[in-house]
Amino acid sequence: MRPTVLAVLALALAGGAPGAVPAPTATLAFARSETAGGGLFLLAGGRVRPVVPGAVQPAWSRDARRLAYVAPGADGAGDVYVADADGRHRGRVTWTAADEAWPSWSPDGRHLALERGGRIVVVRADGRGERPIAPGHEPAWSPGGRRIAFSSGGDLYTANPGTGRIVRLTRTPATENAPAWSPDARRLVHVVDEGTQADLVSLDLSSGGSTRLTNDPAVERTPAFGRDGRQILYSTEVDAVETIWSLRPGTAAAPIGLPPFSVRPSPRPAPPRLAELLPDLEQRPPADLSVRVERRGGRVHFLLGFDSATDNLGDGPMTLLARRRSARAATMAVTQRVRLGSGAFRHYPRVGVLRYVYSATHSHWHVMDFQRYELRTLADHRLLVRDRKSGFCLADHWAHAPGVQPNEPPRPVFMDYCERGNPRAMSVRQGTSIGYTDKYPSHFHGQNLDVTRIPAGNYLLVNRANPEVLLHELRYENNAASLRIRLTWPRGRRAQPRVQVLAACPDSDRC
Repeated sequence: MRPTVLAVLALALAGGAPGAVPAPTATLAFARSETAGGGLFLLAGGRVRPVVPGAVQPAWSRDARRLAYVAPGADGAGDVYVADADGRHRGRVTWTAADEAWPSWSPDGRHLALERGGRIVVVRADGRGERPIAPGHEPAWSPGGRRIAFSSGGDLYTANPGTGRIVRLTRTPATENAPAWSPDARRLVHVVDEGTQADLVSLDLSSGGSTRLTNDPAVERTPAFGRDGRQILYSTEVDAVETIWSLRPGTAAAPIGLPPFSVRPSPRPAPPRLAELLPDLEQRPPADLSVRVERRGGRVHFLLGFDSATDNLGDGPMTLLARRRSARAATMAVTQRVRLGSGAFRHYPRVGVLRYVYSATHSHWHVMDFQRYELRTLADHRLLVRDRKSGFCLADHWAHAPGVQPNEPPRPVFMDYCERGNPRAMSVRQGTSIGYTDKYPSHFHGQNLDVTRIPAGNYLLVNRANPEVLLHELRYENNAASLRIRLTWPRGRRAQPRVQVLAACPDSDRC
């Protein structure tokens, strides 16, 4: 992992529209070099608080509730992690042997752009799935989400993450890097390194004109815009002394100093997205493991069963509305309804599919792929077995999810059992309220994995919620939990195997 001097990446959003989710108290995240104490720090109330030792390159999510950062993995290479704004509930996003750097959030919080081995790569926030964008360094996702700015070969470019279209922004003999978007996406502030000194320059994306903002012998690094779009913060290093500066175009830059530190929040209202009262699916590790013998077609199968529980620890319910146009359609398209702080609603269509499932005990409409269960290898995380579960009916049957305040969850809302016994239903509502848990017991209608052909050894048992990241949530890095288990066949492969739990890992699919 490359050494990094003090880096100012972003101001936390503050203020907000009426009814919006409160922003965290921290106003700034920054990293110090090892010579200055090392690690990731937060500034709040004029005080500096260490968060993650050894971490660098922090980046706020758009709602200021999560921080992405880079920290060394077991192999010494830099990997990307995500944590809550206070540094808790850390989840690892990348697991490659290559050095990764400079994570940048998509506005919806579902993806991260990062630098890996000299290329810009977009990865999902839960670490599953990625796509390359272009050769380059130091990506910065635009506020609207349609462009990623980056440096390559000493010049600046933008790439459309959806279409892959690349636009060159600059052609100068100097080295240009560290782009940062203004909140209105009309300007990029970046560093221009001319060899003898490095200064900040503002690039107007409409006219292509540039304005030099600094002109001094210090080495400027990592600019970041304040919330109002007028204040720019950046770091310098002179004779191994690191300083954070505040600059408003047309005025002289002023050193902030650490500590004390104070940044006044902008009085401007937060974007409407910040008022979304989103759910947060927290997947618990598998529990209550047992092996059951089942005969199919004259053959004996050994099924590893387990409990699965997914808590809603968010700011609002998980509300799913499904509808079909004709009774002849076998499925219903699912729309997620999200309450706003103002009391209105926002709807996200095509987040899933409902199918009617016939069973002797619970014939009703199931949302497909709400959870997935997997058995994977330890060494390379290769998938060996996945579940055969038909789907899920989300309802408020289990209360008292851990970590919810107040301790008593609200009255249950979703209690209609997903139109049980009504295969001709034209619409279905289901979901999970705050503080409730979707819990499924061991061996319950496909709640198991077939381990008949799995040799003795150590494996990962993974339970995963929202596996395709179609449902909108506060965060995604806590959607998987796992157990490290040992499978043995003490009486041979024709007799029931034994399973031992070696370790439990919340918030991670790699235990």
